[in-house]
Amino acid sequence: MKNLMNNFRLYAGVLRRISHTLTVGMLNADRRTSLLSLYHVYYKNNHSSDHTPIDPYIIPKTDVFELFGNDNAEYEGVYECGFGHTTEFELKVISNLVRKANPQRIFEIGTFEGRTTLNMALNCEANAEIITLDLPASELKATLMEIEDGEVRYVDKEVSGERFMGHAMSYKIKQVFGDSATFSFDEYKNSIDLAFIDGSHAYDYVINDTEKILSIMRPNGLIIWHDYTNWEGVRAAMNELYSNDLRLKNLKHIGGTSILMLQL
Repeated sequence: MKNLMNNFRLYAGVLRRISHTLTVGMLNADRRTSLLSLYHVYYKNNHSSDHTPIDPYIIPKTDVFELFGNDNAEYEGVYECGFGHTTEFELKVISNLVRKANPQRIFEIGTFEGRTTLNMALNCEANAEIITLDLPASELKATLMEIEDGEVRYVDKEVSGERFMGHAMSYKIKQVFGDSATFSFDEYKNSIDLAFIDGSHAYDYVINDTEKILSIMRPNGLIIWHDYTNWEGVRAAMNELYSNDLRLKNLKHIGGTSILMLQL
């Protein structure tokens, strides 16, 4: 009898959560995206001829040796990893990609503390410029689209870009602030050699930020995305773009990282 009651409570709890997800929960764009992504994986897993599990990371992989061979970059704060940061290895990969690309103008979406921004500055020429866009804490509740709940702590901070403030490389860095969904990118059109997308990880924002960045890139430019393997919104958006947008047909996932890259 006790086991029966426990099973009933478990069933009731699951039913309550499912009911919420399929009713009120459907008002949340990220939950709708996650549910759709789960459906696609379930459908493919159960309708493939051999029932072989489908890998949710569909973007083809490459490796660092294929990209740039030896490590020739400079670093600062490489081991200071934490919530919201690139890992030690990812920071080294990005730094080497910047050094190899030798961009004159970089655009970054998502400054946070500025650790990646600083390391990009360390690895580009003296006359290079980095524009880094961040959502100010004062606009946290006024974004055009909904951000992930887990991202609030990265926005709700006293200082944006503290890692490069007062640094010798800070002269290369220009900070701009706003919501990437409403921020005007017009003045940067056809002027960006390298872009780093690490803003909101919500599906709608990943789609928005990718489109905005594509609109300002120079021919043969390089775009880098962070957190493909860490956030469902990023994975769902990038898988969809890779599958449906011919502009991203050469997209690559760098093995051992959550980084995607596209050489235009």
